[in-house]
Amino acid sequence: MISRALPAGVSDPTSVFVTATDGDTLTAGRLDGLSRALTRVKGVGQVARTVLNKDHRAARIDLYPTADPQSRQARDLASGPVRAAVAQHAPAGTTAHVGGTAAIYADISTAVDHDLKIVFPVAAALIALILLLLLRSLLAPVILMLSVGLGFAATLGAATLLFQHVLGKPGVNFSLPLVLFLFVVALGTDYNILISDRIREEMQRPGPARAAVARAVRHTTPAIATAGLVLAGSFATLATTPGNEQIAFAMTLGILLSALVLSLVLVPALAALLGRSIWWPARPRPSEGGHPQHRANAPAPEPDRVMMAD
Repeated sequence: MISRALPAGVSDPTSVFVTATDGDTLTAGRLDGLSRALTRVKGVGQVARTVLNKDHRAARIDLYPTADPQSRQARDLASGPVRAAVAQHAPAGTTAHVGGTAAIYADISTAVDHDLKIVFPVAAALIALILLLLLRSLLAPVILMLSVGLGFAATLGAATLLFQHVLGKPGVNFSLPLVLFLFVVALGTDYNILISDRIREEMQRPGPARAAVARAVRHTTPAIATAGLVLAGSFATLATTPGNEQIAFAMTLGILLSALVLSLVLVPALAALLGRSIWWPARPRPSEGGHPQHRANAPAPEPDRVMMAD
């Protein structure tokens, strides 16, 4: 009944806070021009009456947007037309600011966009350095970073395609890229390290590189697949909480892609194609001994070779 009679933003209005800076008091009449200007802003369904504090040095004007206060339309309205109208029509001798949930989310979105330009390259450089030191290779970290980047882009693209183009949403949540980067990229890197380290270990055994990759996939698939499925199922439960559908979908898809497609298909496929060259410049050389477990399963040497070794 409320939604039929009043604008959507009545439950969480956008507020304009005005403070006198010239030593004079504020009155409803002094702020009447600002109120009329706000009523003419497209997207504002209703403007409440001006509320003054006890000493009439500050005032609040509540706006009721026609859009959901937590939607992108409300954020764009608060950060764009409403702030422009306030800056243009605020009385002389006053300072005015736009507040409320929509304005706060708009500021957070701007801060996140700025921080992403710093977080992404710095985190990528640190991850690359860790992979370089761990894998002792120049080519393998590049391949792993590219595969993780593909998973991130595919997940974000799928979320945009589903929610924006199929379901008709105005866009994806502004925090989604950062959340995906923190979880999907980190977990995808972990899974890639597990499979890569096992591939390197298997390539130290005699035999073709493709066979080494096949053994590595066979041994690591249960652990990586199980971890990915359990974690993806955990994040999928977020879909039951209103407002978290986008994050739940993106996190579930991103982890499944990282575990089942990138780590168990793409990275091993590239390793099989490149062979031991993937570890350039320090390629692992097959050793006759190999891993202790492999030596235990190896056939016993012929007697004449034992005598020659003795």
